[in-house]
Amino acid sequence: MTARYVRVALPVPLHRTFTYRVPDGMSASAGVRVRVPFGPRRLVGVVTDDPDEALPEGVGAEKIRPLLEQLDPEPVLDAQLRALCAWMATYYHLPPGEAWLQPLPPGMTGGRSGEPRTLTMRTVTVAHLVRAATADERLGERMSRVLQHLEAEGQATAPDLRAETGASLDTLRRLEARGLLRLEQREVPRDPFADLRPISHPPPVPTAAQTLAIETISAALGGFSPFLLMGVTGSGKTEVYLRVIDAVLARGDGALVLVPEIALTPQLVARFRARLGDRIAALHSGLDPDARHEQWLRIASGELPVVIGARSALFAPLPSVGLIVVDEEHDPSFKQDTAPRYHARDLALVRGQLAGCPVLLGSATPSLESWLNTQRGRFTLLELAERALDRPMPTVSLVDLRAHEPVDEDRIFSQPLLDAVRENVGRGEQTILFLNRRGFAAFLLCRACGQSLSCPECSVTLTWHRGRGRLICHWCDHVAARPLVCPNASCGDDALQEVGFGTERVEGALRQLIPEARVARMDRDTTRGKALNRLLDRFRDRAIDVLVGTQMVAKGHDFPGVTLVGVLLAETGLALPDPRAAERTFHLLTQIAGRAGRADRPGRVLVQTYDPDHYALRHALTHDARAFLAAELELRQALDRPPVTHLAVFRLNGPDADAVMHAARGLAHELNADIAALPDPESAWLMGPQPAPIERIRGLFRWQLHVIARQRATLGGLLGRAMSRLDEARLPANLQVSLDVDPQSFL
Repeated sequence: MTARYVRVALPVPLHRTFTYRVPDGMSASAGVRVRVPFGPRRLVGVVTDDPDEALPEGVGAEKIRPLLEQLDPEPVLDAQLRALCAWMATYYHLPPGEAWLQPLPPGMTGGRSGEPRTLTMRTVTVAHLVRAATADERLGERMSRVLQHLEAEGQATAPDLRAETGASLDTLRRLEARGLLRLEQREVPRDPFADLRPISHPPPVPTAAQTLAIETISAALGGFSPFLLMGVTGSGKTEVYLRVIDAVLARGDGALVLVPEIALTPQLVARFRARLGDRIAALHSGLDPDARHEQWLRIASGELPVVIGARSALFAPLPSVGLIVVDEEHDPSFKQDTAPRYHARDLALVRGQLAGCPVLLGSATPSLESWLNTQRGRFTLLELAERALDRPMPTVSLVDLRAHEPVDEDRIFSQPLLDAVRENVGRGEQTILFLNRRGFAAFLLCRACGQSLSCPECSVTLTWHRGRGRLICHWCDHVAARPLVCPNASCGDDALQEVGFGTERVEGALRQLIPEARVARMDRDTTRGKALNRLLDRFRDRAIDVLVGTQMVAKGHDFPGVTLVGVLLAETGLALPDPRAAERTFHLLTQIAGRAGRADRPGRVLVQTYDPDHYALRHALTHDARAFLAAELELRQALDRPPVTHLAVFRLNGPDADAVMHAARGLAHELNADIAALPDPESAWLMGPQPAPIERIRGLFRWQLHVIARQRATLGGLLGRAMSRLDEARLPANLQVSLDVDPQSFL
């Protein structure tokens, strides 16, 4: 029998697949998981192509090892997902294993151990009524209540019986021993939304603009069409999504809905379930591994045709994709900043092409990339220029901190903002205060010697968290106790001063300044686990007057009681060494302003700033996204920066500063030679190499090298040649080189 061979993508950092022989009796078709020998280890990988007789060039059959085991009878990745993985590996220059294993739940890949986890089903005890109790059978009150419930229902689960009657499992077993009921163990699907508060609102009558958008997108179902739905905050973009998805389901297809934050998933799921029923799945990293695996299987079976989640939901195994929605498409969290470094918005467009379905990108403040695509005719622009139900946009005012200095002891509040918060609390209305910096103080400074307390592993200061009594590095999570004296050996003074403020300090200051206000905080320190949903429910229930938060409060939440939004320091993000700083600041300010005045009462926004003339703030003041995008695009064109050019960043890091520097310079030398050999050497150029803005993280020194090209194909060719050389290079074991195509972060 002729030998057959397959290529397998494995979880190793090499930019190639590996060839194995298919044993007799094994199909090993493309898309199945297989276990293979890899050196002394056994790894789980995915077959990338159907078996054939071809051997790698220059390799004899005697050197090809056989597959050890086929783990799936049928492919776990269908043809569409396989094509998406192949595209992702090529475009982002990923090791194939990073791309091909990305769609699978963590438990299915086995990781470095090579042992996939077995999915444990959730089981529940179900009680069935056998007979009613006779008059002479003496039963306790709880037993009687159980039987009464079962007489009405016929059967019930043990958790439901406990909730209805207070009966424990032991009580049910005693009833079974008497022959009154029968217990069985039944597998039931896990419900990731068991704690979700239902939302029940009658569907609103669509506005004329919504109707046009719904009809235009619905008419395009069945073929690939990219749309940008540009709608001001509160204009009803979600209603457009829901109505188009209704049309998709009527065709027998499914829909993928991507949101930028896990925090938004429960809220959106509740609204979708109210309209679409229980056909909703959730996929995100917040689920436990078994729940995520189970959701994945139910999606693949077609049982749950609507999938909502963050980035990774893009890879959901829907049998038939009829629509892909990317909500808040401008949000940088759609770009994964660890391997594999992909952009979910851009991959959504690729999957839409492969599936032959519309891709709907929604935002009040579109990314410059998507806006430019509408200007070039690649995307169809749909606009919702006004809020639903004729509600006005909030009025936005800038408070110039040069003229209105902070009036409180912590130097947080100007008099206009403090007065506005007091008045809002007095009227029984809700307020959001936004500051994109958590903790109590930005850092501790010794007034005697001028030294700030820095992280021993990173080139950043430690943030003081008073509530936890700890100094914390927000980059490596290093934790230290607050010293009694300056740690500078030549100083030792006790003059440590808290400098700057974060959300924790704002919360404390508010409690003192407005003691009658019920204040809460929403940041990463207060929203772990289920605490986030509890906090959001309390705010919606009006149990909180003032919510202080980081950018988490800005993204897509609908709080009808909020009539005032205060931005404490608008230019925090403008100072970052990032070419997208102005764009991000405009996005954030517009989004946070959009939380105000979403119900019957009008909203207002006060923005404290030391730079009221900055163009990002001026355009946020008037909710004028078009004017901002035009100004920003003109600036990017003048500077030859994306999206008018194409960019990738090589990042090098290691414990030896000199070794990292020399490797970065060597890589730059080779790339410069490649650029000089291009037909048009002016079509590409380098920036750097140079130390990263944060030069050291987790004890590793960091350098960056930016590669820029006018054409994407030119950039791809340069990167491909560089990655091939790096695969063959003998770099020091502790020196790491990574590539980020279309980067969103430059720190």
